[in-house]
Amino acid sequence: MDQKLFTVQEANQALPRLSRLLNGVRERWRFLSGHQRKPAWVLEEYHIVEEGPVSPEYFKALLAIRKALHEVERMGAQVKDIQSGLVDFPSRLYGRDVLLCWRLGEDQIKFWHDPEAGFKGRQPLPVADEGTGDDEGH
Repeated sequence: MDQKLFTVQEANQALPRLSRLLNGVRERWRFLSGHQRKPAWVLEEYHIVEEGPVSPEYFKALLAIRKALHEVERMGAQVKDIQSGLVDFPSRLYGRDVLLCWRLGEDQIKFWHDPEAGFKGRQPLPVADEGTGDDEGH
């Protein structure tokens, strides 16, 4: 399957939906972090753990996170970090493959980076040229 390439405009249009999904993921992630089961030992001396299923709330939170992340994936976006809400959108800029870079809380796509560079290599989008998602004009 071909990878979807986003224009800056398409990526910006996806942000409201993406924000809702990521806020839900982050909320459930915090829940999971605070509700991890502590090991209960059947025989502590031998570190034999008494295993039991997770709570229904924990399991539901895991499933909701999985569903939301799959939805983001179906959109064509790439979640890079849940805690910071970092997301990349594959695109083309100046005739080469790049990633449009966005973080939860930002009002629009303002940055891009080479696929190998990651967040540390993000650069501001040129003002006059917001990228087209293809090679035309670049």
